[in-house]
Amino acid sequence: MRRSGFTLVELLVVIAVISVLIALLLPAVQSAREAARRTQCKNNLKQMGLALLGHHDAYGYFPVNQTASGAGSGGECAAGFYSWHARVLPFLEQSAVYDSIDFSANMSDACGSGAPISAQHPNATAAAMVVQTFLCPSDGVTGGNHVVMGDANPASDNYAANAGWPVMASGLEGERPTPGTYNGLISLTNPGQRAAWHDRGPVRIRTVTDGLSQTAAVAERLIQTASSLSEVETSDPRLQSFHVTSSAPRTLPQMAAAGTPGATHADARESAFLGRAWISGWSPTGPTYMHLMPPNTNNVHFTAADENGNVAVTPSSNHPGGVNVLMGDGHAHFVNDDVDPVTWWAIGSRNGGELPTGS
Repeated sequence: MRRSGFTLVELLVVIAVISVLIALLLPAVQSAREAARRTQCKNNLKQMGLALLGHHDAYGYFPVNQTASGAGSGGECAAGFYSWHARVLPFLEQSAVYDSIDFSANMSDACGSGAPISAQHPNATAAAMVVQTFLCPSDGVTGGNHVVMGDANPASDNYAANAGWPVMASGLEGERPTPGTYNGLISLTNPGQRAAWHDRGPVRIRTVTDGLSQTAAVAERLIQTASSLSEVETSDPRLQSFHVTSSAPRTLPQMAAAGTPGATHADARESAFLGRAWISGWSPTGPTYMHLMPPNTNNVHFTAADENGNVAVTPSSNHPGGVNVLMGDGHAHFVNDDVDPVTWWAIGSRNGGELPTGS
């Protein structure tokens, strides 16, 4: 009596069929997982939208980002330099973290022990607290940043607030006086000194004359995880900043064209701060972004360092095709990489009267 069973040929056929099914199903599974991650990212943004509006209800203005204006000395070392992230913690059900922060201790990297990279800083423990709402699951970074990290290992963040346009941007057609100030939804101030480009005060809803639904508030940005400045220069182009030397005021189209990598060179110093510490507002390239380059392209800085108001951090993500963006009224949506430039520039300004294409 013959024994039943698979022949070698039949077994190979079964294996081949299973392999084909796996090959067909795996992309679908990966796509479903990414869709879930993108939804979680959008939910994070919605929570931050509620937190921003909650802060405004409580204090009458949106949170500010305390940032620097030059090399560290004098006023640079005054108490402060906390990010907008730190200010919205109570509205994200993170009151315990907020209450543990000593806001009288400065957070400026330029002031020695005041830097969040120092384990001796009074806020080292708070700085190391991972706030899941600040992290996009598609990026996959969960801990601290490794560039000039020191021994405190501050926790990272994926979400940057809209600071507006670079201060020397003269608008779409040269209609804006320059140099100006940032014109986004989150103001940049300095606790010890005030440069010409610093905002004169916090942003209030009544000053967002373009409308909250037409003004971007927060967008996602990949975290720089390089372990050295030399590694930054060879990292993902979206994590690099390219340097343009001319200081002449330009229209937004001219600045965007000048910021493409072809005619510029990467400068590791200006992209080492991307998302490295949610608690610190010292460098504008850390907790804020600007509306100049389209999503998922490079960052760019003009003329000098990041603290002169002419830096443009570009939103980026690992979501295929674009980034999630939160608007000032609390709704979040997906913005494609090929977004119309005029629309992208328009939603970056809170009070210029620009109309997004199609509105």
